[in-house]
Amino acid sequence: MIVGVIVPGIGYGPQAPLLDLARKALCDRGASVETVKWTVPSGLLDVGPEPFVRVHISAALHRSASAAPAVRPVIIAKSLGTYAAMLTAERQLPAIWLTPLLHIEAIAEAIGRNPAPALLVGGTGDRSWLPDIAAATSKRVVTIADGDHGLRPPGPLRAYTQALGDVGTAIEEFLSALP
Repeated sequence: MIVGVIVPGIGYGPQAPLLDLARKALCDRGASVETVKWTVPSGLLDVGPEPFVRVHISAALHRSASAAPAVRPVIIAKSLGTYAAMLTAERQLPAIWLTPLLHIEAIAEAIGRNPAPALLVGGTGDRSWLPDIAAATSKRVVTIADGDHGLRPPGPLRAYTQALGDVGTAIEEFLSALP
């Protein structure tokens, strides 16, 4: 059994498409889901968000351990939530990083040093997505051509729904491969 910890971004909540896909993929596998909820204080990015993210993830991990003590959690985080990479590496937890902030060296380094499996998903239209850095982590990488920070490519909605389908399939495959 899997316990999934869903971690939002600044303005991208758990009901938004990418995190909703992840929640559905977890539920389809009989996993329990712990969703991080937060109100991001103004100025957080100026003072360093890692401690803020760490305390919220640590609380979610504590709650999930109380509900299912013998189960190893998987972290699924979007953007701001990828500041959890340091904590995830310390605890050697598997993770799905949706639009990780790879331009922040500490995040990219933590993802790469974590021995647990990880999936990184980003778009070439997102300045936070650095394909060479993603590849250097030696983790599974899915790149959405021209996808922005929400992984939406320009053009017709069909392009976006195709991107969501590709991300959903990658999430399902990743979760199915976890021990």
